[in-house]
Amino acid sequence: MSESGYIRDEKYQFLLKHFPANKISIRYKYLWADIVEIIKKLKLEDKVRIDENSFQMVIIDYFTDIDRLKDFQDINRINLAKIYGYELYWFLRRHPIHLVENISNGFDINERVAIGIFLPKLLKEAGLEYSANMQNTNYQIKVKEFAELLLYNLKYRIYTQQSLELMMEAFLCGVACHQSVTPSNP
Repeated sequence: MSESGYIRDEKYQFLLKHFPANKISIRYKYLWADIVEIIKKLKLEDKVRIDENSFQMVIIDYFTDIDRLKDFQDINRINLAKIYGYELYWFLRRHPIHLVENISNGFDINERVAIGIFLPKLLKEAGLEYSANMQNTNYQIKVKEFAELLLYNLKYRIYTQQSLELMMEAFLCGVACHQSVTPSNP
């Protein structure tokens, strides 16, 4: 059952009235592919699995929340920070990555995978695509520090969909402000 507190029917059919079925399946497909890609990058294919039921609830809770937001705020489209903030929140809330065997730092595997998915998206949105071989050392250090700060906060601090959205908006705003006074990127 969805935890978003906005269930209109037990089978979530109301979502199909507000979102085309292909939009839901596309979100499912792309987020699943992102998770698999990060698991492969971390070389954990044989050590973790994606729990399909938990993952389905990530998608259902995300779309239920977005439907509630659109209804409450009387908007047709939501901004990217909301999309990422709410998707990240439900991903972390549902913990769809499960350990098959013990690994070091395995207790925070969902947080690590989430950062692996959402940090590159956030950097790209800010015009700061991250590729270790394309950026200078100082830039790499700053991105690593930011990733570690995110990991710490996702593991040990209280967060909501709204606070994650605000974090993303603040990051994008900070980058935009910096770029407006400094014409060159790192």
